[in-house]
Amino acid sequence: MTDDTLKTLADLVADMDGEPGRLTAHIPASWMQGRTAFGGITAALALAAVRASLPDLPMLRSLQMTYMRPVSKDVIFAVELIRAGRSASFVRVDCYSDDALGAQAIFVFGAARDSKQKHQILPPPATLPAPESCPDFTRRKNAPGFVSNFQMRMADGDRLISGSDRPEFSVWARLIHCNGVAPDVALTCLADALPPAAMTGFTAPAPISTITWGIDFAHIPDPDSWVRIRTSSRQADEGYSLQDMDLRDESGRLLASAQQLVALFD
Repeated sequence: MTDDTLKTLADLVADMDGEPGRLTAHIPASWMQGRTAFGGITAALALAAVRASLPDLPMLRSLQMTYMRPVSKDVIFAVELIRAGRSASFVRVDCYSDDALGAQAIFVFGAARDSKQKHQILPPPATLPAPESCPDFTRRKNAPGFVSNFQMRMADGDRLISGSDRPEFSVWARLIHCNGVAPDVALTCLADALPPAAMTGFTAPAPISTITWGIDFAHIPDPDSWVRIRTSSRQADEGYSLQDMDLRDESGRLLASAQQLVALFD
């Protein structure tokens, strides 16, 4: 039996128990962020519950997460197919912890189809150093426990808690243990691994809390791929930050685009 402190994402998915439509997972301390589970692991396990319950769904296209209260330890994932349409299928997952609804996910799945439209109008990403030549981003003060599950390399931007007036940075990231993990589950987990860019402006450690997270997927890479994640704070005021993120592969191809509402307690 694998020690809880060594549980990988693949272990957590394999250990999920229950029946289609209602599965339970145990989230160990190594995947926690303070008193709640790391948001990416909650979303990834919710997706794994969907895939186990509804295995014939096509590609994951979009995810909307709402985090309402701490999620920890034993979590129940209640899966409901809301609608299976010709273009897209919609699935809701209610995530229960300590007998209360802690988070809710809405997934959208859609098969590829022919279209005359094909473009990518986002500006090309800046040239960044290769991951291997960038400094380690996980070895930082006050890093939450879950970061031990990732390789992260600081590629651009200012450090956290540096008092910066430039709330933007880029990190190369990938899962350390990804064997046996479905590619979309791995990317969902990885996509939420960075702290909010607003934390570059902090001058002392302070809590933050993600309230909502939305991500739209363009391509799903192999689970062991390096992914460049750029995060920026478009606005921060009244204790909240509006965050934008984009995820690209090493060639610069867009993988996903995401947005977050983050509460700041500095």
